[in-house]
Amino acid sequence: MQKVLYVTDAVRFNKQSFDFACALCNINGAMLTGIFLENLDQDDSAWDVIRETPFSVLTQEAAVMEKRKAYCEENIRYFNETCALRGISHHAHRNRGLPILEVVSESRYADLIIVDAATTFAETHHTVPSSFVKDLLKQSECPVVIAPDGFESIEEVIFTCDNSRAAMFAIKQFTYLFPQLHHRKAVLLNVSEPGKTLGEDKYKLKEWLKAHYNNIELVLLEDSNVKARLLEYLLKQKKVFIVMGAYGRSTLSNLLSPSHAAPVVKLATQPVFIAHP
Repeated sequence: MQKVLYVTDAVRFNKQSFDFACALCNINGAMLTGIFLENLDQDDSAWDVIRETPFSVLTQEAAVMEKRKAYCEENIRYFNETCALRGISHHAHRNRGLPILEVVSESRYADLIIVDAATTFAETHHTVPSSFVKDLLKQSECPVVIAPDGFESIEEVIFTCDNSRAAMFAIKQFTYLFPQLHHRKAVLLNVSEPGKTLGEDKYKLKEWLKAHYNNIELVLLEDSNVKARLLEYLLKQKKVFIVMGAYGRSTLSNLLSPSHAAPVVKLATQPVFIAHP
């Protein structure tokens, strides 16, 4: 892996998720590109209102715009200085436009995207992941990592697998992008309804994993409520990297539905790698 994108609101910079992005780049010496997004569509709407407001209010709006600019410049300065101190090759892109279009365009020429689950460009938001992050997970042309709220270390990699093409694609993508983690414990997790486990394929998958990881563990769980059991298992894990596939097409889509917002907030305490073919 050579090029990682760290996506953030240019004004509301999350230092915790940025710290995780730096730690990930330090693992394999990847270059970190900061994508500092400004919602141009939102700004245009604001100017339509400004044209019809009194001069005194215009002065206030100008002060707000100037403050936003100062925040953005300060965040970019912090990004550049921190990367330099940590020995990370880096670039900063200040993108003004529709955030999702800007990031999807950048993703075509990147190996990985890192984003905070709460990243949004709306004035108010109540869901995690935000609508922006959900759209990014569906449309990105490279794998995405949801950054944790806090980060200590990676002691295990948990590969969630439902015997699908998409799940295996995510497992391969993660392994190819992070060969430096081959010495970490690799846990193959399958949660299925009673009588519907991986079957004979689990032997082929274990054989593939053994070619890439030194320590393999197979965890097979059966439950009539697959979502609840999967969450129950994952929420207990610490210092792990969770790998999932096929956002918007399988179990993960349901995990990120509004009715499961609270468990997902807890899940975000561990990094989650998501990829789909």
